[in-house]
Amino acid sequence: MQPSPAPLPALPDAPAPLRAALERAGDAHARAAALLALARHYREHTLDTARRLALAALDTALPLDDAALVVDTLSVLASIEESQGLHESAFDHLALALDLARSHGLDELRSRVHNVRAIVRLTAGDLTGARRDFLEAQDLARRSGDRLDLANIHVNLAFLEHLAGRAPEALHQLNLLEELLGTCSTDERQAVEPYLHENRAATYLGLARRAHARGRADAGAEARGRAWAALAATWEALTRAPSRIMALIVEAHTARLCVLEGDLDRALAHAQAAMRHHHEAGQRSYLDALLAMAEVQAAREQLSAAHGYYREALAIAREQGRHRDIQFLLRAIAELHERGGDLGSALATTREALAEADATLERLAAIEQRHDDLFRELRQARAQARDWQESVRRAEEQARHDVLTGLLNRRGLHDRLLTLPGGSGPLLVALLDIDDFKGVNDRHSHAVGDEALRAVAGRLSDTAPPDSLLVRWGGEEFLLLLPEADPARAYATVEGLRRAVAEHDWPTLPRGLRLTVSAGYAFAPTPAEADVHAATEQADEFQYQAKRAGRNRVCPAPPVPA
Repeated sequence: MQPSPAPLPALPDAPAPLRAALERAGDAHARAAALLALARHYREHTLDTARRLALAALDTALPLDDAALVVDTLSVLASIEESQGLHESAFDHLALALDLARSHGLDELRSRVHNVRAIVRLTAGDLTGARRDFLEAQDLARRSGDRLDLANIHVNLAFLEHLAGRAPEALHQLNLLEELLGTCSTDERQAVEPYLHENRAATYLGLARRAHARGRADAGAEARGRAWAALAATWEALTRAPSRIMALIVEAHTARLCVLEGDLDRALAHAQAAMRHHHEAGQRSYLDALLAMAEVQAAREQLSAAHGYYREALAIAREQGRHRDIQFLLRAIAELHERGGDLGSALATTREALAEADATLERLAAIEQRHDDLFRELRQARAQARDWQESVRRAEEQARHDVLTGLLNRRGLHDRLLTLPGGSGPLLVALLDIDDFKGVNDRHSHAVGDEALRAVAGRLSDTAPPDSLLVRWGGEEFLLLLPEADPARAYATVEGLRRAVAEHDWPTLPRGLRLTVSAGYAFAPTPAEADVHAATEQADEFQYQAKRAGRNRVCPAPPVPA
């Protein structure tokens, strides 16, 4: 059964024209377009609100015979998920969008989809895959003649080359962009010009920092001069196309330039201005203000304050799965520790960065495999569906469930949490892990292991409370969430699940095979993702304690009556 659509969030701070467009929408098409416009707006402010609006737009658009609107909505939804660190979900939606665009001959939209997918790859740390997608998007935009798409791709390619340390290539892309803007309309030119000048400023700032590190005074002075000129041009462009986010970034660039020139008082003032924009925008997508403030404080020998800003940025990067930023921040923190003489912490942070890099490679491989799997599922869904709308719905439903067990997966849980009202707390959060599952695979076979997973999933589903959410959390681990749980009944609920597994005969498994689970549980005060994440971490720790205590038990045990 499909979950009911999540109610729309309150939108008291939405721009009046966007709110009015939604209120006066006379048909489903107008409502879907209005919801999508609001999602684009909130993408720069409140990501959870933006995603709920984009999902509502998708629900509204799917019954319509307008594949282009659905492709556009899927692309916006994926770009929001990229900012939230939901990379697997973003790739799923982009695969849907690409499949739909190809099957309907929407070549003019494929460019945008590839462009968004490149940004997701870039955030996840895959520069090679991002460049490949950007170049594919560029080729499609040239063929379709969409100058605005082509302009955006030049901006993004310049940003990628800058990140890769290839300043000449970045500047080449920006020169091509400037030539293209000469053929654009006034509105198109004014929309893109701030990005042209800001990217030039960022590239020259990078060259100035590199020259400073190498002691090349003349080269540094020239690069700083060009950076100042680009920043002045950016401010002028912003008078025609104001943007708080762009103002934040420009203030951060200015602070860093002032640090290079030794004007630390002025650097601090600009970093503080960037932080004001950061807080007033209520955004968590851009870390520039935090990074600039950290660098200014480090230059002022306020190492503790610098650590605080870096750690705040690191928490956001980890929350959103921004692996490239995580690597940068861990290196910066390690350098601060070394500068302060704390070599032990510097070494520990460096090791953390190496472990994070290994985990990132594994994550990227898993994402690529999921992407391949989804295209195969899409072909199957299209073959079984009555129309393209149903094929999208089928693929969306498949993407929310674990293929082996049929339970919700992590993306399915995320989407179901959005449907729960804020008063659904407290939520019981329990993690259950099959004991010695490696032994099942080793002694029998992986085929038997897969059957054991399916059997345990079925047993837990049959025993779980009716209103609970059951998730294949990963490997042999299952997550149970129960809204509006009674804390006094928590242990009994989880113990009932443990006993249901331990006392079962398992008729589909080899004779004599006994399965048990160890479980830990905690409570989330609300269904907000941050609360559920914190409770899951606590339940994981209790589950570990149950394993250490001998397995096949629940932790924490209920209090002993006085």
